[in-house]
Amino acid sequence: MKSILFLLLSLVAPSNAIVATAPNDDVPEPPDVRDLHVSREGSSLLVDGKPWKAVGANVYWLGLDENVTPPAGEPYYAPLKASYPTKGRTTEIMAVVKAMGGTMIRSHTLGVSTGNPLSLVPAPGQVNKQAFDAIDWAVWQARQYGLRLMVPLTDNFDYYHGGKYNFLRWAGFDLTQARDSNNPEVMQFYNNATIVDSFKDYIRILVTHVNPYTNISYADDPTIFAYETGNELTGAIWKDMNVPIPWIRDISTFVKTLAPKKLFVDGTYGVNKTHLSIEEVDIYSNHYYPISISKLKEDIDLVRSANKTYFAGEYTWLNTASQSDADLASWFRVLEQSPAVVGDALWSLFGHNVPDCNTFVEHNDGLAMQYGNPAQAAQVKLARQHLMSASQGVFISADATLPLVACPASASGAAGLM
Repeated sequence: MKSILFLLLSLVAPSNAIVATAPNDDVPEPPDVRDLHVSREGSSLLVDGKPWKAVGANVYWLGLDENVTPPAGEPYYAPLKASYPTKGRTTEIMAVVKAMGGTMIRSHTLGVSTGNPLSLVPAPGQVNKQAFDAIDWAVWQARQYGLRLMVPLTDNFDYYHGGKYNFLRWAGFDLTQARDSNNPEVMQFYNNATIVDSFKDYIRILVTHVNPYTNISYADDPTIFAYETGNELTGAIWKDMNVPIPWIRDISTFVKTLAPKKLFVDGTYGVNKTHLSIEEVDIYSNHYYPISISKLKEDIDLVRSANKTYFAGEYTWLNTASQSDADLASWFRVLEQSPAVVGDALWSLFGHNVPDCNTFVEHNDGLAMQYGNPAQAAQVKLARQHLMSASQGVFISADATLPLVACPASASGAAGLM
């Protein structure tokens, strides 16, 4: 009947009239891309059957920060300078990544949160539910802005947000990074069944949590597209890549049992060719300080030979004299043009100290990229040129004007940025 009615209307309407077309009740609404999981097919990542690139930045502080002293009365653990970022800071940085053309964020503290009073798990058997709020907000804001998240599950180091040394000490091994980084006993983190079970218990608490902002568990939320064994994991010798295969297989299988649609990243510091046969691992990566095109190409070729995907997990955006075979523009071209490269994340992105919109947050490693800081405009524009090219296939000039990002950004305006 609807079709007949619309046909009659079209016959009597004047030739310059705008005539509504009949709705087709049989055509389903297109799915919200944010509800679709990222999948891997060989050396490519896909969303809804179409190629997808995971490009963006490291924003390590989203769940727990170390760079800002909060106002009196706000949660603060002075010995480690730990505090929760304001919601405005988190929302602003999502808007920045979107404005730069990014599709994802890699964030350590959305997954690594152990060992201090503000952590998700301050001590064995304790869960600090307050710590979930900053994590929940960040996951929700990423979803609002159409961004995805890669989340490491522990850290190689004894940092303020926690890492493998927490699990070692909880099991009775009196070890610290400062004193024992070369102690063979650090391998107990991978080989001691009690410690492995403790780490799995932590993972279960994190991954099965239901986010009250979305009413979706982390396991089921496509916003978190990948979990990573950890950040820069090694054995007892710096960058030895001695992370046991049985442990990687065990942890990746465990995560995929809890969250079958997640991709899994080998967080070993470097591409260990003996790991390439681990079926459960989808993505391999390395970090570059300084950047080196020759090393990047070597890593890419190794991963490509196994028909897996490669992700440059961290790299400096500063051109330095020690970068003998690379400048940033050339580095970006290799990432954009090499088969098997599915993305990259520069180290590391910061915004304003919201609600103070006149001051940028600083970090002590000298690699805080601050969107809107005139002193960094050239590097930020070059990074944006790369992200736009990699994510959208759009070429813009390296000196193109940067889009304005309001401070504080508004999550309600996110729909216009999708």
